[in-house]
Amino acid sequence: MKHQPDASSTKESQLAIGKCVQTLAVLELNPISQSRVTVTNVTGDSDAEDSESSIDLLVGSRPPVNGAPPLDPTLVSTPAIDEPYELVDGAWLGTDADAREVVVGIGYASENDIAVGDTLQLTTLANQVRLRVVGLVDQAPQAPVLAQQVRSGAGPGGRPNPNPPEPTTSGGSKTQLGLPSNFVQGVATNAVYVRPQVAAMINGDPSKPQVLQLAVRDTVTVDAFRDAWQSQLASNQPPLKLIDFAAVRGGLESSRSVSQQRSQAWAATGMASLAAVFIIFSTLSMGVSERARELAMLRAVALTRAQIAGIIAMESVLLALIGWLGGLATGWALVLLGSHVMTGLFGSSPVLGWGCVVLTGLTVVVGSLGAAILPAWRAMRIQPIDAMSARTPSPRRLHRTTFAGVGLLMMAATPILVFALPMPDTWRTACYAFVAYPMLLFGTILIAPTVVILCEQTFGPMVTGLLRLDRRTMQVPLSSNLWRTVGATLALSVGLGLYTSTQTWGYSMLQPFTPGRWLPDMLVAFHPIGLDETGLARVKQVEGVRSDQVLPLSVEQARFAWDGDAEPTRLKYDNAVIFGLDPAPALTDDDPFLNLRFVDGDRQSAAEQLADGRGCLISQDFQISTGLGIGDELHFTPPAAEHERVTYRIAAVVSLPGWHWVTKFSGVRRHFVRTATMVMAGREQVRRDFHLHRNEFYWLNLDDHADLAAVESQLQSIAERDAGTTFTADGMGEVTAYRPFARATATENVRKAIRMRADDMIWGMSLLPLITLAVMSLAIANTMIASVRSRTWEFGVMRSIGVTRSQLVRLVVAESVLIGIAAVVLSLLFGLIAGWCGVGMAQYGRWFAGPPTFIIPWSQLSVGFALTIVLCLLAGLWPAIKIGRAEPLTLLTAGRTAQ
Repeated sequence: MKHQPDASSTKESQLAIGKCVQTLAVLELNPISQSRVTVTNVTGDSDAEDSESSIDLLVGSRPPVNGAPPLDPTLVSTPAIDEPYELVDGAWLGTDADAREVVVGIGYASENDIAVGDTLQLTTLANQVRLRVVGLVDQAPQAPVLAQQVRSGAGPGGRPNPNPPEPTTSGGSKTQLGLPSNFVQGVATNAVYVRPQVAAMINGDPSKPQVLQLAVRDTVTVDAFRDAWQSQLASNQPPLKLIDFAAVRGGLESSRSVSQQRSQAWAATGMASLAAVFIIFSTLSMGVSERARELAMLRAVALTRAQIAGIIAMESVLLALIGWLGGLATGWALVLLGSHVMTGLFGSSPVLGWGCVVLTGLTVVVGSLGAAILPAWRAMRIQPIDAMSARTPSPRRLHRTTFAGVGLLMMAATPILVFALPMPDTWRTACYAFVAYPMLLFGTILIAPTVVILCEQTFGPMVTGLLRLDRRTMQVPLSSNLWRTVGATLALSVGLGLYTSTQTWGYSMLQPFTPGRWLPDMLVAFHPIGLDETGLARVKQVEGVRSDQVLPLSVEQARFAWDGDAEPTRLKYDNAVIFGLDPAPALTDDDPFLNLRFVDGDRQSAAEQLADGRGCLISQDFQISTGLGIGDELHFTPPAAEHERVTYRIAAVVSLPGWHWVTKFSGVRRHFVRTATMVMAGREQVRRDFHLHRNEFYWLNLDDHADLAAVESQLQSIAERDAGTTFTADGMGEVTAYRPFARATATENVRKAIRMRADDMIWGMSLLPLITLAVMSLAIANTMIASVRSRTWEFGVMRSIGVTRSQLVRLVVAESVLIGIAAVVLSLLFGLIAGWCGVGMAQYGRWFAGPPTFIIPWSQLSVGFALTIVLCLLAGLWPAIKIGRAEPLTLLTAGRTAQ
């Protein structure tokens, strides 16, 4: 059972818990508290324990950063006599409450090469303690998420911990009960376990229980216990919620990681199905073209149009079923192989469910029938008289123009819906997913024939020139059998188009999150108690810091206090980070500290309103999400005085790209893991409104050639001057800051970290489209083989009149390259529109970071385009070599036989 301690309701909570424990149904009770720590393996380190060296603090001993890489583990304080999970190695915590021992979860231990007997250094904002690893325990592989709003427990200094814990439901064989609805629930997969006395020493304050593990007797069911106690616990202040293993399992199934894996599986299924449809379409189109005389003879003998169409449909379904059975067998074999090679890939033995079989089977049948529609229609149009001709005509120019016009209209409908048509956000999202995006896809298919012909006419002379070929030999290599070429082009465009849209959307969405030039060089946080008035002078004296470019800040994170139903619907989080700063040096001096771009309002007026005390600046993305503007008011509830209410009036709207990551890395998020916006106001007013005393945060600029490590070391020395200081914290009494920290967040380092992380994520999302592109190169090989076979007589004649083997090989290579170019052009059209509209749709989601910014990452796109051309070259290489090695007489004979 879990609850959040609160000073005003501790007595009521204890009474409710006491009554619950006194019932005969409860066999055992274990109160658990959780917090974030940074863990460093210092086994073999000869330095004295808890060294006071600044260098020791800076190397591998940073304070914890919740959610920022590397992910910090959860410190779990538990008095449990028996281990809550199965022991993998060593022993559980001993009965000596003061023994410096720790037990580590096997997941975190495996990732960091931790073994029994190692020495770990646990670092928080208050202290550094070394503990010996006495055991490793097994844990659940995933963390369930059953609620969205996150709230932390109190930390050093009387404020909630700036690195809020992720409350978990642990229990092993015991039943886990209770959680308040405003917590994220989950099993602590990266956990280290200590006794409460040791946790108090590490955190700098006594650990208060956040989770209560209850073991009920065998004679009582969990459902019976819930029926008896749920109403009483829910009425408690703060409310308590019952959580059993069924809820945990449900949370595991709905966790973000599982949801992402499910989405990736659906995306892979969709791309594979679409690619298979185009491959079947290309194969059937080639079959109709090559068997035109045979089909005409069948029409002349006895068969009707419907029977001809049935033959094509049966061929399509047969091809699909063969591929489906082969795919099921291959996929099942890969799953079994993966479960043996990577034992942690599956939580249990993999199972090929009937749902998978039925779903893929239906997809195969429907897709194959859809792929057969156009080839069947072409076959039905063959007349008995066509038996005298070996070829079927390509679609007329009028038809191609009609298709292209309809396709362009369908493609244009997508940006019109996203950017022009007024409608509610929910309707727009649904229309985009189920109407506009499919129209974009079908529009791309309709313009494919025109794109192929235009590429042939535009790039054909260029390719023949590069390959030193006579242009007359390459006049109509693609349009001579247009349907076959279109099928191959569309097959390639499945992966390449998605790759293009992913790269365009990803790097466009990255722009609002990248820290802009408005940010100073560094944000320094002195945790947990800040500096006194003399601290500003010491910071200015740090070597490498520009003494005239230091700005003290008063920072607090507070909930919005919306009036009635005034809360904006697009706002995802209910709190903001308020930066209190001196308006004159920050905004209006000759060389203002913050080079802000004012979207609405002006610098001078805004500075005057901030100086008056009630003015504030809001970010542009917050204005987009809320619709608020100059003159509107924002109301907040101070965390240290929840009965009070603070009001600021919006003086201006400014562009603050990248504020999200700066607040994430720097520790300004005191109470909540996520925040809605960053608000700037006058420093003195913020200090009074939110009952702040010493300045914890400073913005500063550095000299051009400043040594970041040296600057951080000097700042740490300043922080250590207050080591051992005892201060009074609201609701907690006296707290000792054993080891104060100076957390320096360099803006340039944040930019680099974001760029690296973004590159990993975007390229990770692009991996599946690239794999699809590689697989679809088989369609090009199939197309080129059919093209060479259908033109055997033509190639024999060309060889007879003097065309060399090398020229013949280059002819085939040129055709495959032109198909690749057509796929690149078609994918570029689809990808740019899809990426542009995806960025536009983001403004209707509650997580958007600013106005739509469209970026075309040509360097990244060129990788996919080059890969496409290379794959086409490789696909056409074998047919080209084969036709080049053949003798003229052989070609003429084979070509005459084929006709």
